[in-house]
Amino acid sequence: MKQSMNSWLSRFGKRVTSRAGLRVLVGSLAVLLVAAVALVVQGSGERTVTYTEILQIAGGSQVARVEIQGERFLIQQAGGQRSVGLVADEALRKDLATRFAEAGVPVEFAPGVSSGERAAGMLGPFAVLAVVGAGLFVAQRKRQKGHFTELGSGMQGIQVRFADVAGMDEVKESLNETVEFLKDPKQFARLGGRAPRGVLMTGEPGTGKTLLARAVATEAGVPFLSASGSSFQEMFVGVGASRVRTLFAEARKVAPCIIFIDEIDAVGRARGRNGDSAAADHDQTLNQLLVEMDGFDHTAGIVVIASTNRVDVLDPALLRPGRFDRQVVVPLPDVRGREEILHVHARPLALAQEVDLGRIAKCTPGFSGAELANLLNEAAIMATREGADAVAHDHIDRARDRVLMGLERKNVLVDEEERYTTAVHEAGHVTVALLATGTDPIHKVSILPRGRALGVTQALPEKDRLMVRKDYLEDQICLLMGGRAAEIVVLGTMTAGASDDIQRAAGLARRMVAEFGMSDLGCIGLGADTHGRSQALLDKVEETARTLVETQLARAIKMVESRRAEIDLLVQGLLERETLDADEIYECFPADRRSVPMATVTKLARFKAA
Repeated sequence: MKQSMNSWLSRFGKRVTSRAGLRVLVGSLAVLLVAAVALVVQGSGERTVTYTEILQIAGGSQVARVEIQGERFLIQQAGGQRSVGLVADEALRKDLATRFAEAGVPVEFAPGVSSGERAAGMLGPFAVLAVVGAGLFVAQRKRQKGHFTELGSGMQGIQVRFADVAGMDEVKESLNETVEFLKDPKQFARLGGRAPRGVLMTGEPGTGKTLLARAVATEAGVPFLSASGSSFQEMFVGVGASRVRTLFAEARKVAPCIIFIDEIDAVGRARGRNGDSAAADHDQTLNQLLVEMDGFDHTAGIVVIASTNRVDVLDPALLRPGRFDRQVVVPLPDVRGREEILHVHARPLALAQEVDLGRIAKCTPGFSGAELANLLNEAAIMATREGADAVAHDHIDRARDRVLMGLERKNVLVDEEERYTTAVHEAGHVTVALLATGTDPIHKVSILPRGRALGVTQALPEKDRLMVRKDYLEDQICLLMGGRAAEIVVLGTMTAGASDDIQRAAGLARRMVAEFGMSDLGCIGLGADTHGRSQALLDKVEETARTLVETQLARAIKMVESRRAEIDLLVQGLLERETLDADEIYECFPADRRSVPMATVTKLARFKAA
């Protein structure tokens, strides 16, 4: 019964969404026909009579009332019958009116209506219905094309070229063949080969996938049809497949061109998930997309570029050669790429002369292009709000702190006991970061509430890490447990402020054991999906991870105990100034300055001074 109902809904949806213009036209004609029939029925109760018959009626006694409208006599008899007659001569009309009045029949004179006005009155409803039908037809046509945006070959408003896309030399090189194919499609067919018909770009959010697609269209000088994966989905069954057909039909008209589908995972997820009507409609939409991508001519000049962050959920048929021939990974930029991106986004800004974008690039590891643009924008807003003439290093430094650590909550009232507890907790993090060899250099520590945290310790990596070692991960767990270690040693108690640290440390320890194989259990390769694994193995993983965290906590306690006097100085400084930078931290730990390369300390100090 459920399957038959879903099948009926699917057929109904197809009828609803196909041939929209024909539906609107047929509907309008049906409404006009109903109106015409109503008029005929309404007029069927009136009988047309001649002048002689009007004289005979006037001599009788069965007339209830007479209404005179210019040349038109509307006679209503006592039995309910209505008669209509036309009398052109004015003298005859007066004589008839006198006859009816003498017979005691009520006579009413209504404003005269010309034949042209009556015709206009008859055609008025038809004209209104025709206008409404035409409006519905135009609206339906616009609705069919409303799910995608078409930009001409001039690319008005989106003049983005490869020179404007910084930090992606390898990616741009791999897309150059697509540009050459769009410029001259026949060149690739000269030797029997074919250019890629589909390019799938994957990567972290904000890395510039959409920007690259626009740059390809601009460099090739071809139209750019942009749509999002979610725009193909609608509450009506069958709309998605219809919109896919409309998109590719429009692309064939303006070929050579680029079709860009953003977040294609919304429409390209693997089929056969379940048997409900929504999944059936999704599968139908995906099937239509598969047919369209593999159905057009090899030299038609249509290239499909798509972007997604979830390539793992896409249907295998969508990824096969012939549809998406290439997968281009758009990675996070390295230090050189970040510097190039900063130069691009700094063009419209008024930067102070001492601002060194290369130094900022080194202090922003892991930032995407969008995050770097947001960093400079936040700095510009901050400088404008303070009335500065240019964006200085201090503005960028504070903007980075705001992005990484959150906005300062200056209105939060924290009593002295909680401030002292927070200072001790953060001092524990700082101590472990200075003594552990695998941790990143400490840049700043603060007990000002930011976001949901009462205090923050900020460490900035010296370089981009593409691979991490076991000792580095162990030091990270030890660093996370430094706050709890300080609470145990200095305060002699524990607080709930370490809950986030414990959760992160436990998660990292479990990944070391279950995914990275960095424990005595060996390379078990237990990921997030634990289906089919024995409970005994899961218990061993949890116990081994817990032991790893406890070991690093004990290590952190020893570090804190060895620097008890330095921690007291750091806590006192935090209570007095609330925020300490790298130089002020090392004043409390002079013996541990060698833990960080001198070049890094000098760089951080110079950065803060600027």
